[in-house]
Amino acid sequence: MKCTKFIFGAIIYTLIFPSSVLAVASDFTIRTYVGNDTTPPTTPILQSVIPVASTQIDVAWFASTDDVTVAGYRLFRDGLQIATTTLLSYSDIGLTSSTLYSYTVDAFDTYGNFSSTSVSMATTTLANLPPVATSTPTSTSGGTSGTRTAPVLVDLMIETKQTSALFTWETSGPTKYTLVWGRTSSHELGSVSGVLYGKNHIANITSLEPGTIYYYELQAIDLRGEVMVISSGSFTTKSSVTGELLPNVQGLAGRTQGNDVELSWRNTFSNPDYFVRVVRSHLFYPNNIQNGAVVYEGRAESFIDAEALLARSPQYYTIFVLDGTGAVSSGAIVRVSKVGQGAVEIIPNGSSSTEGITNIPPDMGDDAVLRAADITIVQNEKMHSFDNGLTLDINVSYLISVPYDSVAKNLKTIIVSVQNPTNQREVSAYLLKLNQAGDAYIARVQGSPVVGTAQVMVEVFDYELETVRRISTTISFVNAELPTPFFPDKIILYSPYLVPPIILTGFWFWLLLLWRRRKSKNK
Repeated sequence: MKCTKFIFGAIIYTLIFPSSVLAVASDFTIRTYVGNDTTPPTTPILQSVIPVASTQIDVAWFASTDDVTVAGYRLFRDGLQIATTTLLSYSDIGLTSSTLYSYTVDAFDTYGNFSSTSVSMATTTLANLPPVATSTPTSTSGGTSGTRTAPVLVDLMIETKQTSALFTWETSGPTKYTLVWGRTSSHELGSVSGVLYGKNHIANITSLEPGTIYYYELQAIDLRGEVMVISSGSFTTKSSVTGELLPNVQGLAGRTQGNDVELSWRNTFSNPDYFVRVVRSHLFYPNNIQNGAVVYEGRAESFIDAEALLARSPQYYTIFVLDGTGAVSSGAIVRVSKVGQGAVEIIPNGSSSTEGITNIPPDMGDDAVLRAADITIVQNEKMHSFDNGLTLDINVSYLISVPYDSVAKNLKTIIVSVQNPTNQREVSAYLLKLNQAGDAYIARVQGSPVVGTAQVMVEVFDYELETVRRISTTISFVNAELPTPFFPDKIILYSPYLVPPIILTGFWFWLLLLWRRRKSKNK
């Protein structure tokens, strides 16, 4: 009996999903039940068969009913099954212009019972429209002989989230579309296209960065194949769940061993909910946790990225500190290049130098807006200006901030590099990210590991990966928790509690001298 049930289920599955249908059918899950239900669904009724373009016909039908449940529908064109779907409509594409096509539909339930086939409906695809001549006038409203009615945008809604944006729009006539977007008006980040003609469209853009402005352009493609821009502008993704910016790791360094990349760093957190995520890209430093390949996630302080340099060199790495609430650090960065077997090239700040950040002029690039006075460092609620030497406590993290309006819109990224006071070759570099208010790029850095004086440099890159601005300053790191030393010559002056014991000791010393003098006289 079990074998009979299995064979019956296999036959039903084969009838419902022929191999020629799997390529075009909508994806859905179907379960085959073996039981006593022998009642088929009611016969569906075709609602409309509408030619939309010379290569597309949209088919719609009314829902069937069943004593248990309707599992789906099969659509036939000219007697051949072309689709299996749970929906009540289907767009048939890839057709021939000016050709008559006939459609029928039936329904099936979860027990493999099929309804009878609906009454057929037929229609003819549209004729190929000739391209519009250069001299032919264009109309966006009505149409007279010799004019073209161009589809226009009726409504557009953009719903943004932290890492995505959902576009929903309607056009006055059937169109396909292309949507492009980017961080600048060049729309360099990506594009998505629709293959179906229609009036109502939905497109979802993902892998965006929270709290970031993006520029988009929406193009419509009409029945003649003409491409027109129907909307362009910008949108801003929502900021992170929390406005807290976590401190970054320290001392991030990268080394090569053949094609392997060895990364090491120091975690600056003790909270058990915190962890690090290492993201890699061969294009540039990943500026968010989704912009690249995630190669490690955990609480370790080292990682080997095997064969990372086999196909591409250099590789760019960013280490983010995350917690369970959505908070994330701005990111510590390092670039590693393969320069020979066993060779080492550590370039934290993206420049071509491996000698730290020494011998850098304090202000470079007259064409940039950013000035040293615009950059601020905040520690213990005290604000310091970047254009003067400053003193910071090594025990407290500090916030580096660059005003949003002080850098150009073609900004690629901002990097701050902090030197180790006792080892100038050890440079920790961090990305600055847009804050929750959208008015500044910020990075939180843990205090220096040691006391001393070090250089800190801010670099601005554009989308051509060129350094357009470089500003540095000197910071003195001190340990404010060390007690003030006491010197012996200050003990009496500032320790009145020691005076009575000293007087008493002197008194006993005087009595001892007096006793010894009298004793010597008696002899």
